[in-house]
Amino acid sequence: MILIGMADFHKEKADKVIEGMRNGGADAFLLFPGTDIGYYTGFSIGMSERLAAALIPFDDEPVIIVNELERELREQKPWIKEVDVWLEHEDPVELLAENIERLGLAGAVIGVAQDAPWGWVSRLQARLPGLHIVDASPYLSHERMVKTEQELDWMRMACAITDMALEESFGHLHTGITERELASIISSELRAKGGETGFAGVLFGEKAALPHGRSGESELEPGQGILVDMGTKIHGYSSDLTRTVFYGEPTKRQREIYEIVKEANQAAYGAVRPGVTCDALDSVARKVISNAGFGEYFIHRLGHGIGLNGHEPPYVVRNNNLELEPGMTFTIEPGIYIVGEVGVRVEDTVVCTPEGCERLTRLSRELTSYPTP
Repeated sequence: MILIGMADFHKEKADKVIEGMRNGGADAFLLFPGTDIGYYTGFSIGMSERLAAALIPFDDEPVIIVNELERELREQKPWIKEVDVWLEHEDPVELLAENIERLGLAGAVIGVAQDAPWGWVSRLQARLPGLHIVDASPYLSHERMVKTEQELDWMRMACAITDMALEESFGHLHTGITERELASIISSELRAKGGETGFAGVLFGEKAALPHGRSGESELEPGQGILVDMGTKIHGYSSDLTRTVFYGEPTKRQREIYEIVKEANQAAYGAVRPGVTCDALDSVARKVISNAGFGEYFIHRLGHGIGLNGHEPPYVVRNNNLELEPGMTFTIEPGIYIVGEVGVRVEDTVVCTPEGCERLTRLSRELTSYPTP
């Protein structure tokens, strides 16, 4: 996460969580390494065996607890000023417990995220049996789901780089190029255009029917489909794009399947608006594919939230009755996967707007074929 020097932003976001959790009966929340601690404090640190945490009481001064190696907080400037440091021979869970006691929270209600490290949390609970630990995830995730204009601008930049990198990479197609070679070209294009980090998954022919297949040494042959799933980051904010194109003229069957998937993508895009549930949006796209007779081959949810993480709430899936709000960013990625034959997916990163939907990835969704020798 690259939001260094934005203390006011992090404090405002934390204050919104405090307001919501206070109304829900909590007294504090506790953040461990990962995306949330960076987003809500300005101190970004990844998980390791060394405990780091931010303890944020609602009516007292918060504290960051870190190992001696992190005393300088990696030259970051969080809004939390108090730092308590533990040495390698000391027990960091004990130090965290002592801070909870010092702040009068030993019998309080403290929220932690659902992905908090179980080992540390269970040891803390054993040390402070009067502590009431509750799930803070609904409050933490909601603030991250609804993006500010600055966050959206960074995502637009990441998506624009992704569009350009893939379009240029497709110009390198030739008979015999391997999936791994094309993935390497795409990754190089992402970096050359300013992407911070990136990923590129490439599948040829029948392998495209494996949504989580890995790029390998398969060589491109005329008549095959090419499925590319890729993305990058700008200031820590992600893009996600999938396009399926064809090397040589596609068959009638390939055309039919492609057009159905594209129609499902477009139908979902047109249905996005504030108040629509994730369940309902998934159903819009799924109905298009089912009505065409391919329902059993659409085997995953319609999409996932995206931001600082490539996958995060909101999840656009059946039985999720969360309502969309302006500023929520997510993917629309219907697909048809017929094992042993063909796989097609058309994925865009989008944002819900007050008026409907904005596509952040804009590479053409029209059926595209590239010439063979």
